[in-house]
Amino acid sequence: MLTATFRSMVAHKLRLLLTTASIALGVALLAGTLILTNTMGIAFDMLFGKIGSGTDTVVRAEAPFTQTEGVGTNRGPIAASVLDQVKKVDGVRAAEGTVQGYALLTDTHGKAITTNGGAPTNGYSMPSDEELRGDVELLSGHAPTNAHEVAIDATSAEDHDIALGSSIKVLFQGPTQEFTVVGTIGYGDGIKDLGGTTSAYFDPATAQKVLGTPGAFDQINVSAADGVSQAELADRISDVIPAGTEAVTGKAVAEENADATKQNFSIVGILFGIFAGIALFVGSFIIWNTFTMTVTQRSREIALLRAIGARRRQVMSSLLLEALGLGLFASAVGFGLGIGVAKGLKWLMDAVGFALPFTSLQIEASQVWISLAVGVGVTVVAALVPARRATKVLPIEALRESTPGAEKSSKLRAVIGLAVIAAGAGALWASLYADGGMKLFGLGLGAAMVGVIIALPVAVRPLAAAIATPLRLRGLPGELAKQNAARNPRRTSATAAALMIGLTLVVSMGVFASSLKASFGDVLSDRVDADLYVVTSSAQAPGYSPSVLAAVKGVDGVDEVSANGWGQARFDGQDSGFSSIDPGNADEVLALNVEKGSLADLGKDDVMVARSAAKEHGWKVGDTVTAEFAESGKHQLHVAAVYEGKGWISDDFVVSRAAQEALAGPQLVSNAFVTIDAGADRAEVQDAIAAALADHPDAKVLDRAGFEKEASGFIDQLLTFMTVMLALAVMIALLGIVNTLALSVFERTRELGLLRAVGMTRSQVRAMVRWESAVISLIGAVSGAALGIGIGLAMSQILKDEGIKSISIPVLQIAVYVAVAAAAGVLAAVGPARSAAKVDVLKAVVTD
Repeated sequence: MLTATFRSMVAHKLRLLLTTASIALGVALLAGTLILTNTMGIAFDMLFGKIGSGTDTVVRAEAPFTQTEGVGTNRGPIAASVLDQVKKVDGVRAAEGTVQGYALLTDTHGKAITTNGGAPTNGYSMPSDEELRGDVELLSGHAPTNAHEVAIDATSAEDHDIALGSSIKVLFQGPTQEFTVVGTIGYGDGIKDLGGTTSAYFDPATAQKVLGTPGAFDQINVSAADGVSQAELADRISDVIPAGTEAVTGKAVAEENADATKQNFSIVGILFGIFAGIALFVGSFIIWNTFTMTVTQRSREIALLRAIGARRRQVMSSLLLEALGLGLFASAVGFGLGIGVAKGLKWLMDAVGFALPFTSLQIEASQVWISLAVGVGVTVVAALVPARRATKVLPIEALRESTPGAEKSSKLRAVIGLAVIAAGAGALWASLYADGGMKLFGLGLGAAMVGVIIALPVAVRPLAAAIATPLRLRGLPGELAKQNAARNPRRTSATAAALMIGLTLVVSMGVFASSLKASFGDVLSDRVDADLYVVTSSAQAPGYSPSVLAAVKGVDGVDEVSANGWGQARFDGQDSGFSSIDPGNADEVLALNVEKGSLADLGKDDVMVARSAAKEHGWKVGDTVTAEFAESGKHQLHVAAVYEGKGWISDDFVVSRAAQEALAGPQLVSNAFVTIDAGADRAEVQDAIAAALADHPDAKVLDRAGFEKEASGFIDQLLTFMTVMLALAVMIALLGIVNTLALSVFERTRELGLLRAVGMTRSQVRAMVRWESAVISLIGAVSGAALGIGIGLAMSQILKDEGIKSISIPVLQIAVYVAVAAAAGVLAAVGPARSAAKVDVLKAVVTD
């Protein structure tokens, strides 16, 4: 049986190749994801370890809680007097206070050097003690020594042709200042930037002034004397520093920062892992279909084995062994491809703005074993049902033809499929109204797709008849193509289902994105009454300097400027984001729909809460809410107003911008809405604001159309990324079509010979196979488009309270998807069609 299994695999090289490809592609994406995420983790560990390599202990303010975003946690400042206390501790070799804050570099032409993917633009104080610098090293020039000098990361200098001695502007939360570049910074081992961030280094006194901490430090870095361990030094310092501060080992701080950064990037691994799962799921249909067809074609061979003594268990073991061998081989190939995929994913992340500090690919044994286990597991599980079916082949089958006849539709299958679809539809409907709607939505989505897959064989014949109607114009090849596609509904549905899954996800995302873009304009019209919008110059930037607001307010024709901000805190013991507004004019540009209280009462000790939060906690105007900020600790805020909590601003908690600055420290502005004087020309005012922002390259001014276009552009980029990733699943599905047609041509050798014998030409045979492929592709594409539209509509409806008010179906875009799927199906049939046309007539008609 082992020999028979091996010979069977070797004898069908095309089947082996195509099935291997379908498994290998899915495993490649999985392996690439594992390698990339592991490499990222090691790179961040190395990077933060290198930066802090000269620091044995860090003294910092205690944090009341850990923020869920950003690297590390925002903390309050430390008084300069603490540094004197630390220096007196026995075992301290050197200690220096450090500061860090927002600092946006410009090039020599005054253009902002923006980062992608939300990477920070930071400024730092440069320690005078070289050991405390760790692996922060000068690649050229010297360290800044006065208030007019700056050193910048080498990547920014090289990419923007900033030479030593150049004069550049640096933007802060306070006034913009001009500096002379005196040095370029690297981080050891050829690393020239901190993972896509831009960095500016100043002498300590200048850094305190420009980064917003005069007379104080963000933390104190300490180097231990010889023979003193990090833990021992931290304990000694803890005994002398004041309450509210803590001493932590340098190793622990490096690990904290690396873990926080890896947490921020964890979505990358999750996202790619989901796509890998989809690809493997699609590939499982191809495996199932391949083994099903193989069992049918080898029924005489299996029967002969049974006739000469092979037991059912041996037959099943033989097929599962074949699946095991195929899975091992394909998974090994897939892992090899996965190394290239990891490099490709790194390039893709760089292209969309998620720049990473990179080391060489870190490949570990666990990644190999996981990839092999998943690939083999999917292959063997997919082959179980066909293998079990093979055990039911009787020895008498050795005397019969192996070519299968037409299948009968199963009423039970239709009932089960429709029942599962109904359950899925019910869950989707319930998700629109129930709490935890997204969980129900996920269950409904899965059930609906499973139900369609179960019921699809029953729908194959009517779908094939409808789709193939135009093929009547192609004569006999078109009619035979329709009949061949409908002859084996299970086979056709399994092949089409793989394509259906990919199209379902692509179309549903398209419908959701289209509805989101349409709703954005509606929300803007309903909720925002502004003439112009001042936004960040880069879509991923965290904000811009408050000094921008003063520049805009000084423009002739400007009536009001209302700014917004965002932050994180803990309200009533629960972590939450919050918005900040200008209470004096926010209601003039934003439809906040204040239901109780007054926006005018929103002072430094007050908060406005959303209706849903007020209802949940029983809050009313005048009540007290305990708020805890990472920078300043706990505060009692009074409820000044209750608002609708929907629309442009929808956070549960809203404070004044003055309160945010008092409680959370100096803040950047997220965006600002501008109204103009009556009678002023909007275009002229916009041009005047743009001119005023010439010295503020971190911000730009847009009209409504430009604001909508920028938001739509981000949505389009996200949709493109999703489509590109899902294209792998579609590619695997097309391999399934090639595989099915190739096996079908082999299975129908005698039939093809007879058709040629009665006069069908080679070109007609090729056309018949190509049209059959087109019909199968369209069954999958049409089913996927229909299901995708339904899911996209449900997704849009479930998020209607989040602002998706309009439903939009991109008909032309979906039509293009379907047309491309059909065209791809025709291309996939080129090889099988040629094979069919080359069938030798005389040999074919005598084939068993």
